Amino acid sequence: MVTKQKNPNTPELWDKRLFETNEILLHSPYYIDKLRRVADFLKNKNGRILDIGFGAANLERLILASDTKLKLYGIDFSSRAVMRANRELKGTFILAKSQKLPFRKSFFDFLVMLDVLEHIPSQESGRVLSEISRVLKRGGNFIISIPLNEDLAKMNNEGTNFNKHLREYTPKILKKELSLVGFGVLGWEFIYAFRNFYFLKNLAVKIFPNFRKPNLLIVYAIKK
Repeated sequence: MVTKQKNPNTPELWDKRLFETNEILLHSPYYIDKLRRVADFLKNKNGRILDIGFGAANLERLILASDTKLKLYGIDFSSRAVMRANRELKGTFILAKSQKLPFRKSFFDFLVMLDVLEHIPSQESGRVLSEISRVLKRGGNFIISIPLNEDLAKMNNEGTNFNKHLREYTPKILKKELSLVGFGVLGWEFIYAFRNFYFLKNLAVKIFPNFRKPNLLIVYAIKK
């Protein structure tokens, strides 16, 4: 018998945490670089885009700051995030969970899910990815990011899993899970969470790839 994994990620937790940590994130070159890479991929694209777990909507603000033709949609289970996004941004932002997306089949041209999948219990991740495939058009792009090399077991033992991650992914595991629901991988990028001299150290990693293990993976996938 499989024991159901209790999820500490609650709307109440993220109503509070999203906005406590946002200023820190906005001063993190690692976080900003992740958003800019995704925004660059979406530059000059047309159609509808859904952001699952948009949080403080920093990606949406970056997209709207450009001359975008994308129609923005987002879901989050934080009511505070949804109210703020609808008040401040042009788009449609809905209180919902990723396990049951409130949209019809093949509604979106693009779908983004950044640093969310690791918060989903293992027994529900297949359902979430199937829902993503359902609402995305054939040939549509799915952009997903996950943390890497966290040593989640150690973080849990030490009580330092502050972001309440439930799963530890590898590129191989993620690629396999995407393949099971009909996605092919177009490409991926690694990001390294250097606190100081961020861009200089990232250049050094390209020259000396064994210098440090990556901290984040961005995957660009297509629905077959």
